[in-house]
Amino acid sequence: MKFSINRKFFLDKLNIVSRSISVFSPLPALSGICIKVEDNRIILTGSDSNISIRSTIVPNEENELKIDSTGSIIIESKYLLEIVRKLDSQSLQFDLIDLTKVCISNNKGKFNLNGIESNEYPNIDFSIPGTKICLKSEELKQIYSQTAFACSDKDTRPVLNGVNFKTNGNILSCSGTDSYRLARKTVEINGNYNFNITIPNKSLSEVVKSLSDSDEYVDLYIDSKKIQFVFNQTVIQSRLIDGIFPDIDRIIPTTQISSMCVSSHEMASVIDRTNFIRNEKIHLIKLECSESETHIKTSSTEIGNSDEILSTCEYTGEPIRLSCNGTYMLEAIRALSGDKVKLEFAGLMKPIKISNPDDDSALMIVVPVRSYD
Repeated sequence: MKFSINRKFFLDKLNIVSRSISVFSPLPALSGICIKVEDNRIILTGSDSNISIRSTIVPNEENELKIDSTGSIIIESKYLLEIVRKLDSQSLQFDLIDLTKVCISNNKGKFNLNGIESNEYPNIDFSIPGTKICLKSEELKQIYSQTAFACSDKDTRPVLNGVNFKTNGNILSCSGTDSYRLARKTVEINGNYNFNITIPNKSLSEVVKSLSDSDEYVDLYIDSKKIQFVFNQTVIQSRLIDGIFPDIDRIIPTTQISSMCVSSHEMASVIDRTNFIRNEKIHLIKLECSESETHIKTSSTEIGNSDEILSTCEYTGEPIRLSCNGTYMLEAIRALSGDKVKLEFAGLMKPIKISNPDDDSALMIVVPVRSYD
């Protein structure tokens, strides 16, 4: 194995592949990146058995790749990244000294790194699943930013640790929930599909981090066990979460007794200012709404209290007083990323529907909490 390549290009590819590698892997081979050099390409592979990433490099003017001989080796990810990141040169040369050692060099010096024979790397099935949809990269980024924050981070119900992708014809609905709040994003896709899968939040995060500005589209290949995200000669493959995702349609209110429309910036600022006023580490806010004025209040026996009036609020319907988790409300408002936010109330202890009045593709739900003061 012998090749030379543009250092920055190679580093970018290594960074993508290394996202799938866990430092706590029980298999020594899975703590490394498998480099396989063929006659006309280089294949980089990383995996933690739940998420696997394969990136292919073919020679072109940008990467300046020149392959002199073939071969393969597994190199510890953190050491390989450290060397490639810090070597100060435009290009690097890789030479396989024997089956378990590689020399990385430039015109100033060289590093000899111990590795592992490539035949010890687990056989990862990158076969392509049968169902394919195509999303714009920006759509996938929006799906992640507007749903993943609402996923659970606890292990009690694993199916809540991911974002549910569900189709109904040409409508893709993506939802995240921890049972106390819900975030949903819908996008229109080409074709008629019928699938219902839940993608681990961590996997979706790594895909979004790996997308560059030049990646306009992402192909998704799906079956009942795994999903592949394919873009720019890179395949990110993830296992799907087993289990039935909750029927969240039943918690979305279909009627309302009142609603309010307010500046997103003002409401987010008011909630954020009171973030330090907490009861048992929970940021609880109380909404007191009427057509004359709307108050946001907080109170803590240890810290103090606050009371602010929303100056930009337009409120219609019955007066209402309820409490909710301020952190959940703030994250929902920020995820909607609009100039205004609309809140719809179905009743005292019924879920609050939160949306951007200028964009009906995203929907947030926050469940009120009982307050005794």
